[in-house]
Amino acid sequence: GKLMRRLIKERQIRKIVGVDASVRTLEKANRRLRMDQAGDAMAERVSLQMGSLTYGDRRWKGFDAATLVAVIEHIEPHRLSALELSLFGDARPRWVLVTTPNREYNVLFEDMGEGQLRHPDHRFEWARAEFEKWGNAVAEDHGYAVSYVPLGPVDDVHGGPSQMAVFERKEGGS
Repeated sequence: GKLMRRLIKERQIRKIVGVDASVRTLEKANRRLRMDQAGDAMAERVSLQMGSLTYGDRRWKGFDAATLVAVIEHIEPHRLSALELSLFGDARPRWVLVTTPNREYNVLFEDMGEGQLRHPDHRFEWARAEFEKWGNAVAEDHGYAVSYVPLGPVDDVHGGPSQMAVFERKEGGS
């Protein structure tokens, strides 16, 4: 709900949909966004849907952009190909922004042990080169261009604490 709350303020955005596989997370977002107090205009513009990006869903077609903010590291690595097909192959938004932790930066956190992940539900965390390898393959396979941006304070050796891939569907891509 945090990102959605910011996006709601942007009046040029006509439709905002939050998707999560967790009923509890959707209920929390519903409370944060005060959807029960929303008027008809907001209810028409903003919605929450239960779903998983590892399964195709026709409701997600036709959007200009999709954001996966701290999402992919919660997906089992063997399920990433399903996410790629669903999002990049089927839904095909013009823009896709993906953020994920940068594993290389973890050594700078005093309270993290060797090989420890940042959250107990993380299935993996990628180093920058691993993230770029994945992103480049996805872009190549599905007709997107991709660029990478460090997020947070950048260390000269370890990069930023998080990383973002910005995918843009190439012209002529359906």
